[in-house]
Amino acid sequence: MVSNEDVIAWYNSRFNKKGKRVVTVDTSLSTGRYPWATETAEIIMKEYFEMFSVDPANFDYFKYWPVESGLFIFGLCSCGKDEDEPKPLTILMLAESARAGKWLYE
Repeated sequence: MVSNEDVIAWYNSRFNKKGKRVVTVDTSLSTGRYPWATETAEIIMKEYFEMFSVDPANFDYFKYWPVESGLFIFGLCSCGKDEDEPKPLTILMLAESARAGKWLYE
């Protein structure tokens, strides 16, 4: 059975190699101080689903990494509504879904 520590160890070995971030079960990978970049999140989640044999059928990528919705004349901005704000995707969510063998959060 996959433990919380297994997922933390995977994350640290693959994506936190320099140990710059203290990772706990409450660490969010889509929000907070060190979210994954949108460009790499899809690759990382694909590896997670394969590594832990999790069925990704219910996973909504854009719930955690929404598309920015607006432009100002002077540059890009996140001018979207509340539904455009990313939802937290935590290590605990990854671990619980790994134990279940499917994505648990709709």
